[in-house]
Amino acid sequence: MVKVNEQATMDLNPETVRQYVWARYIDNVRPRVEIDEDQALKLFEDHYSKHPLNQDDECFYFGILLYERAFSAEDATRARYLVKAKEVFEVYRRVSGETEWDVIEDRYADVCDIIESEGLLEKVQTAASQAPKVEGMVLVPAGPFPYGLDRTQVHLEPYYIDVYPVTNADYKKFLTETSYRKPEIWGRRPDLSADELPVTGVSWMDALQFCKWAKKSLPTAEQWEKAARGHEGYTYPWGEEPPTPDRANYKVHIEDDGRLQNPRRYEKWKSPFGVVGMVGTVWEWTNTSYPEEEGAQIIKGGSYEDPADPDFLSAYASIWANKKEKNELIGFRCTKTLDMSS
Repeated sequence: MVKVNEQATMDLNPETVRQYVWARYIDNVRPRVEIDEDQALKLFEDHYSKHPLNQDDECFYFGILLYERAFSAEDATRARYLVKAKEVFEVYRRVSGETEWDVIEDRYADVCDIIESEGLLEKVQTAASQAPKVEGMVLVPAGPFPYGLDRTQVHLEPYYIDVYPVTNADYKKFLTETSYRKPEIWGRRPDLSADELPVTGVSWMDALQFCKWAKKSLPTAEQWEKAARGHEGYTYPWGEEPPTPDRANYKVHIEDDGRLQNPRRYEKWKSPFGVVGMVGTVWEWTNTSYPEEEGAQIIKGGSYEDPADPDFLSAYASIWANKKEKNELIGFRCTKTLDMSS
């Protein structure tokens, strides 16, 4: 373990880690600042839980650090780090188009040989299947999936996501423990205040405060969509068949008023990862800002007031809302990072 001092810990950030990795493992010189490499790995893991690997052509720093730390780690951690390093190197090679840089290619060839000769992939897959259970959540494994209408390949780290949207009952527990303000919509629309219904009338900041209390996070747009579409990138959580009233909560007849239903009635039509109610029901806040509108966040999934049109009611549909918006069509669900080092 590299010894760390208090100042280095305070200054630990992705750029500091990149400078350290370049000095020690690329230039092979003494780094100007020593860091705790396990803390640096955790920093990268947290970063890539929110930012897809293949949107960063400098992800090779993460791969190098995984590779180097593997050789001083315990067996189970060593296997996980080496398999992850291979995955990161492959993402870097694909994104950058660079396949002749010895710094990466030598490590990549080495890690491929070790994984194959020692059967590490099977060991890691077994360990992943034994990831800790989190009540009310399911694990979405690491890997790529086709994102958006254009099906851009996006690589995400593993994470947990709520099986159901946050309900009024969940939100009431939060209010009781924190004395946070209750949604005004409960007074105006008592039909939307039943315990089993998804909470609505909450702003993006309200959702963040709930997540903080629950020790969770809001999903990024990419995390939300992968949980809904699966590795195959289905149009709808259940596949390619269009919505029907038994599959999703939406506005069946344009002349009728939509009605919010308990998402548990759609259990049979869950996503490939086991997530329920991801199209129709309520739009859901994400932690991804909408770049073309100041103060706006991407929301996903459609609502009970929307028609069965893929622009609104599909696993890839995205629109935006001002982060201060509080209305009867927007709710949320939470995510939680899987700690690789645990």
